[in-house]
Amino acid sequence: MDFFFVWLCTFVVGFWISKKIKEWWSLPPGPWGLPVVGYLPFIDRNHPHLTLTKLSRQFGPIYGIGMGSIYAVVLSDHKLIREAFAKDAFSGRAPLFLTHGIMHGNGIICAEGPLWKDQRKLVTTWLKSYGMSKHSASREKLEKRIASGVYELLENVEKSPGSPLDLTHMLSNSLGNVVNEIVFGFKFPPEDKTWHWLRQIQEEGCHEMGVSGVVNFLPFMRFFSSSIRKTMETLVRGQAQTHRFYASIIARRRKMLGLVTPPGAEYPPHADLHNEHPDGHIKCVTYSKHVEQAEEHFFNPETLIATEGDCILDSFLEEQKKRFDSGDSSAVFVRDEQLLYLSADMFGAGLDTTSVTLAWFLLYMALYPEEQERVRTEILNVYPEEEQVDSSRLPLLMAAICETQRIRSIVPVGIPHGCLQDTMLGGYKVPKGAMVIPLQWAMHMDSEAWKDPEEFKPSRFISDDGSLLKPQEFIPFQTGKRMCPGDELSRMISCGLVARLFRRRKIRIASDPPSEEDMKGKVGLTLTPPPVLFYCDPL
Repeated sequence: MDFFFVWLCTFVVGFWISKKIKEWWSLPPGPWGLPVVGYLPFIDRNHPHLTLTKLSRQFGPIYGIGMGSIYAVVLSDHKLIREAFAKDAFSGRAPLFLTHGIMHGNGIICAEGPLWKDQRKLVTTWLKSYGMSKHSASREKLEKRIASGVYELLENVEKSPGSPLDLTHMLSNSLGNVVNEIVFGFKFPPEDKTWHWLRQIQEEGCHEMGVSGVVNFLPFMRFFSSSIRKTMETLVRGQAQTHRFYASIIARRRKMLGLVTPPGAEYPPHADLHNEHPDGHIKCVTYSKHVEQAEEHFFNPETLIATEGDCILDSFLEEQKKRFDSGDSSAVFVRDEQLLYLSADMFGAGLDTTSVTLAWFLLYMALYPEEQERVRTEILNVYPEEEQVDSSRLPLLMAAICETQRIRSIVPVGIPHGCLQDTMLGGYKVPKGAMVIPLQWAMHMDSEAWKDPEEFKPSRFISDDGSLLKPQEFIPFQTGKRMCPGDELSRMISCGLVARLFRRRKIRIASDPPSEEDMKGKVGLTLTPPPVLFYCDPL
């Protein structure tokens, strides 16, 4: 009896071990890590994309890596990325603590399954109707919206002739109002205190989410690390503050449209939002891990300037009313809680990636004046007078923007996806629950795909006949089912702003050029350039 029991246990254990070995051999190759923490201690916290890129050179275009509680599959080949992200199996989101634990799977960036499909369809439809389709009848109206933001920037430049300018900050403010119009249907007054408060919270939040990566993979660390605990407090408070702010805008917009909150759509935490001040103003509190005492002020939603034209907020509220009135089961996807997260996603994705792209672009144009002059000459030849800007008529400008997005990938590790079921890719098994990383930095800096990848050469995006080239290895907005729905808007804003700015001004750095180390950028949710001041000289 004892012999049989020992034999049975040995057989079961042996079978389990052989099964695990077989599963292990089916996984992509990759580096060994440590127990519990995996490879996390060996990843450069300040530049994780460089560590991951070095590993891709060692293990190939697909490799696996243990990152705390999460198994990640890293892709650095455009064919594998396109193949993977065209499949439903890879349309999930990685099970990261910050995205799932703080975002709760809401919005559009962190959503999965039926909610994501529903919101993706709505947002894509709305954006196209606003003029983001190349052949839309509303495109001229959208162009005028973009132009108004550019003129605001130019006016601010004109006010400081000959002075060094923080052009990146000015750019973010002006473009921010363009995005505010499209998302909320409002603009902020010039030098508005609440606007600067909002941007401060969002910029710090983006940075903290980017550098606090360890808590994504080892959530329990927030209980042991005071630094991580402060980061989590900053993120949670910042999210709560921005959601309160968005809720006040939603309330004003409903009032303008003559709508009320449908029963069942309410967000209970905001039930007493307008009772904090006799006039219904909203308390705004600045929380920061770097400041001991919080600052407070009150925001009056009536100070916002309503603008003409369609906006995502109006479209959402109308869709919400229609679904709740009809008793549609999909009404659960358009409750106010979802609207808060969606608003944050659309504003952040619309502004941050575009403003960071333009910040890097202006820096490279100042560092390479001969390239700047080529772009300006093209602009002056094609658009000698003010008119609607068509990016297809400015291949040199678009090539310079593309080269900027290549040499400094705005999201160097891409937006990770989640694997929804065991799937074969590149001859290897990607297990259910794995995080799939489209490593943009490795693709865009691959010496086999790009000659002298460290050199800034816009000409690599120009064909022999002078038209714009779009190599398959270039994927700035990702690809597949979760490709960025606002890529066309980003191109319109970038091209429209640069064309109008360069028709009037030349830019140059007002200080010593950034060092090689500075040019690596600062990693958060995006890769931001070093802070520099510019001179904007009239032509």
